[in-house]
Amino acid sequence: MRVSYKNGVKKVLKATALVAALVAAGCGSGEKAEPTVSTPSVASPTAEPIDQQAFTWTDKDLLTADFTLYRVDCASQDTGSFPSGSSAGLCQSLSDMPYGEDPVTHTFWGYHKAAEILPEEDSLGEGITAFKWVVSKEASDPSKAEICYDFSVPEGNYTVTLGFYNPFGVRKINVECEGKTEIKSEKILRYNVNEKSFEAKVTDGTLNLKVFNPNANTFMESPILSYITIATDPEYTRELLSAAVEAMRTDNAAELYTESSAASYLSALEAAEKFLAKESNDGTNQIKQKFKNLRESYKMLTKKLKYDSFNPGAVWTDTEGTPIQAHGGQVQQLEIPDPATGKLVTKWVWVGEDKTNGYRGGVCAYTSDDLYNWQFEGVIMRNVPSRRALEKEEYFKSLYAGCTDAELDNVALALDAERAVIERPKLIYNEKNKQYVLWFHADGPTATSNSNYAAACAGVAVSDTPFGPYRFIGRYRLNTCPPDQEDKHPQSKGMARDMNLFKDTDGTAYIIYSSEENLTLYISKLNEDYTYLETAPEKAVYGKDFIRLFPGAQREAPALFLKDGKYYLMTSGCTGWAPNQARYYVSDSVMGEWTSKGDPCVGDVNHTTFESQSTCIFRDVNSGTWIYMGDRWFADTLNDSRYIWLPIVFKENGDMEISFVSNWKLQ
Repeated sequence: MRVSYKNGVKKVLKATALVAALVAAGCGSGEKAEPTVSTPSVASPTAEPIDQQAFTWTDKDLLTADFTLYRVDCASQDTGSFPSGSSAGLCQSLSDMPYGEDPVTHTFWGYHKAAEILPEEDSLGEGITAFKWVVSKEASDPSKAEICYDFSVPEGNYTVTLGFYNPFGVRKINVECEGKTEIKSEKILRYNVNEKSFEAKVTDGTLNLKVFNPNANTFMESPILSYITIATDPEYTRELLSAAVEAMRTDNAAELYTESSAASYLSALEAAEKFLAKESNDGTNQIKQKFKNLRESYKMLTKKLKYDSFNPGAVWTDTEGTPIQAHGGQVQQLEIPDPATGKLVTKWVWVGEDKTNGYRGGVCAYTSDDLYNWQFEGVIMRNVPSRRALEKEEYFKSLYAGCTDAELDNVALALDAERAVIERPKLIYNEKNKQYVLWFHADGPTATSNSNYAAACAGVAVSDTPFGPYRFIGRYRLNTCPPDQEDKHPQSKGMARDMNLFKDTDGTAYIIYSSEENLTLYISKLNEDYTYLETAPEKAVYGKDFIRLFPGAQREAPALFLKDGKYYLMTSGCTGWAPNQARYYVSDSVMGEWTSKGDPCVGDVNHTTFESQSTCIFRDVNSGTWIYMGDRWFADTLNDSRYIWLPIVFKENGDMEISFVSNWKLQ
C-alpha cells in the first residue's frame, strides 16, 4: 500500500504492512532501525508550486523514518552527508540547504540566507552538534539577527524539535513557528545539548520557523541552532497498536539492555498487550498513549555498554547507562566482601558527591574491576529530609537508634536536604576498628548566618560496610593558627572547607583542608580511629599535630600522594565553579617543608587545568600509571558536570607533567 498527499490533503497511515516494515528494518530482533533516505515516486521537477505535485511513501518508508519528514543537520550543507547516527527525513536528500527545491525529493525547504548568519564548525561538538548556525561577530545589531527556515509539508499537526549545542556562556533563545511564539527567553546552557520540542499546526502547506533573541546586545547573546526535526503522527488505531506490539517485541531484553531501559520497555509492552486483550471500544487517546509509550521505550532501549578507554570530558555512565554521580570524589583499591559469597575481593571503589538534583545531595559509591566500567553501589550517605524523618523513617530510625534529641538535632542540621552542603567526600578504612570512615566538607547555614558556607566544618561518618549506610558522627572546626604566626582570617577560627585524606605507609592518617577563608591550607593528623584529630585544637602542637601551608596563597582542592619517597600535593586556586591554574608542591615528609613546583599541566594554554579542578591522584597498580582525577564543573547544570582523568608522567628528576589526551588506555 502507498500513502500519498496532493494539494494539501492530509496524509493517513494504516496499520497494514507495519510488521513487515519494522521486521525488514531490523526491528523486533534486538536491533534498531535506522531511518534512511526515501525517494518518493514523483514527476520531474517543475517550477509549479509545491501543492501541485504528488508525493507517495510506503508504510515502510514512514515507519523506518519514524514518521519524520525533515531531520536537518544545520549549517552542514557543505559536507553533503549526514553525520554518524543521523539520517534524512522523507522530504529531504541533503543534510541542509538554502531554501529551494530538493534535488531528489523535489520538496521546497531550507534556510533563508542572511548576512548576519554564518555556518560554524564546532570543535567541541560531534555528530549533529558538529555544526551550527551562529550570528556573525560583525553583525551591527544582533537583536535583529534571525535564523529562518521554511519547510513544505501537507496540512496537519507536527512535532517540531530543535537542538542547540552551546559551548559558551548561558544565552537565551526565542522561537516562532507559523507566526506563533513557541519558546520565549529559554536559557541555553553551557556544554549541553539543549533540545526543545513543541506542536505546530500547518494549514497552508508550509511550516515557517524562526529562531532569534530580541534582547541580544552582542553576538555571544545571539541565537544558535544545531538541528531541526519535523515529525508527523500516524492515525492511532487498534490495528496500529497490534502491529507495533508484534514488530517491537524484543527477545532477551533484560539480558541485552540496561536494567532501567529494559524494565521501561517490558512494562510498556505488557501494558499494550493487556490493552489489546480487552474487548472494548476504548478511544483513540488510550491507543495513542499505549503506542507512544511502547515506541519511546523501544527507542530508548540501551545496550549494556562496555568501556575500554578513558574519554575525558565525555558523559561517563555506569553499567546501567546512568551518568556517574561521584563529583569531588576519590578512587582507591579496597578489599570488600563479595555480596554473593561474603569472601573478600579487591575492587576499585569510587565515592563522590551526588549532584543528581543539583547543588545539594548525598554521597554515592561505585565499584570497578578495570577503572573503565563502574557499577553503582548506592547512595551511601543520604541527606536528611526533615528532623521528623530521623524518628519516623525506618532507614534513619535504625541508623540513629539510641541517639539523644540533641544528637538528632545535630544530624538534622548537618545533613539537611534543603540547607546543608556536602562536598569533597573521601573514604578511609580503619584496620584497627575494621570500620570505614567517611570525611567530607560539611557546610551550610548556622544559627547566626544563612550563608551556604557559614559552618565551614569537616564532617565525619562511619559504617561497618563499605557502602553504608554511613552514620553521621559530627562536624567540626579544626586546628587554628598559632599565636606567633599571622592568621589570614582571625575572625573565624578553625575553618575547614575543601578537603582530602591521606594514609601514610605507617598507618598514620591526615586530613588536608582549606582554612582561614580559603587563604591557607592545613594538614592535621587524625587519631587512631580516624574519626577526629589526634590532638584537640586547644592542645595541638604546631609541627607535630598540624602545619599551615602557603598562608595567603588561596589554594584549595588538595590531592596528596606519595611516590618514590616523595610527598606530592596538587591544588587549585579559588575561583568558585570556574576552573583555574593548578599548582603542585613536593616535600620529604608530610609535616615537613613543602617546595612549590609550579603548574604541572603541559599545553594548557588557557591555564585552567584543562578546564578542571583536582580532587584525587592515585596509581593503578596493574599498569603502574598515575592518574590525575579532576572535575569539570558546570555551574548551571551541576548534575551534568564531567570527569577529567588524565595520565601523569614523571620525569627523571621527579617532576610531574599532565597533558590532555581525549582518549587513552591503561598500558
